[in-house]
Amino acid sequence: MRKVALKYCGGCNPAFDRVAYFNEIKSAARGLIDWVRSDDEEGFQALLIINGCNTACPERDLTCGQGVRVLSLRNNEMEPDRVVEILLE
Repeated sequence: MRKVALKYCGGCNPAFDRVAYFNEIKSAARGLIDWVRSDDEEGFQALLIINGCNTACPERDLTCGQGVRVLSLRNNEMEPDRVVEILLE
């Protein structure tokens, strides 16, 4: 099972329902992903950032460990199955 951290933007100007989109992604993962917080001390192999708009504030001060795959989404246009595929690569 792959450990993936989830990080949302602050939601000051969201153009879509970020939580609903994540729930679609989580469902598409079919239990193959162990979802954790981005401040998880145990580490993670990938980081999914769901931004509510193109400003993408969480990308500004992003720091991750070496070898962590980062997928930052600024809209909900990518199919949830494709998001999961990228996170599991």
